[in-house]
Amino acid sequence: MGVFVVVASQFEQFAQQDNVITYDELLEGLRLGSAGSSLIGKKLIAGQGLSSLDMEEAYQTALKLGLSEEFEHWYVWMNSPPAGQQLSHKRKIENVLITVPEQREDGTFVANLLLPAGNELMLDHLTGQHVQGMVLTEACRQMFLAVTERFCLEHYEPKNRYFVINEMNLRYLAFAFPLPAEIRYRVIEQKQKGAGRVYIHAQLEVWQSDQPVSAMEVKFVVMDANVLVQREARLASDAIAAQVERLRQGLGIEPRISIAPGARAELLGELSHS
Repeated sequence: MGVFVVVASQFEQFAQQDNVITYDELLEGLRLGSAGSSLIGKKLIAGQGLSSLDMEEAYQTALKLGLSEEFEHWYVWMNSPPAGQQLSHKRKIENVLITVPEQREDGTFVANLLLPAGNELMLDHLTGQHVQGMVLTEACRQMFLAVTERFCLEHYEPKNRYFVINEMNLRYLAFAFPLPAEIRYRVIEQKQKGAGRVYIHAQLEVWQSDQPVSAMEVKFVVMDANVLVQREARLASDAIAAQVERLRQGLGIEPRISIAPGARAELLGELSHS
């Protein structure tokens, strides 16, 4: 009895391999009904790119057609919930690339890689059969956010926090494919740096088929968002002023008279009535 992995139709090039079919091909087999279905006698496993709705729809249809034996291992790979917005910092579920991270006895944190077909990084750039490097990079970024949020800020008081990346070094070691993969995370150093500032130095690896396919070393700071917003606003104002000054000098425009906020509001009121 053959085992077949079902992947999202976006991975059609990868599905040219033996023992892989697309979700569209699966649906076509289900539409034929149990009598003429090409799925009879096969073991089907849900693979990368399928949404929970896709998986449930296919599974329930298969049961109605009497294909329960063919689908008895359907959820064996895709059985962990995705990290939510609070952990991944993503508002749309299709942009979440990891499951909820867990901690092992040796202190390593792990999560499964997810490759939703509608992910923002895969809508316009699927080349060949492998997973693009930027997808793995974003998955690692979500991993250090999620682990930090869930396990490393127990005594951190500010409720609104902001992550500032200082360094992020990447290595791509081998091609990754739309198959199960695991992200492993290890904290090298964590320390408090003043009120409302936590510094973390960590290492991550993406593992597939018993080997690392990519690695990241990252240093970042968790800050009080309320403090950072004020600093960010000042830096944005300085950046605008510098660019405007360069433009003014380049075009030979005479400098304008600076107008105080109150005078500016008064001037705008006068202009609106003129």
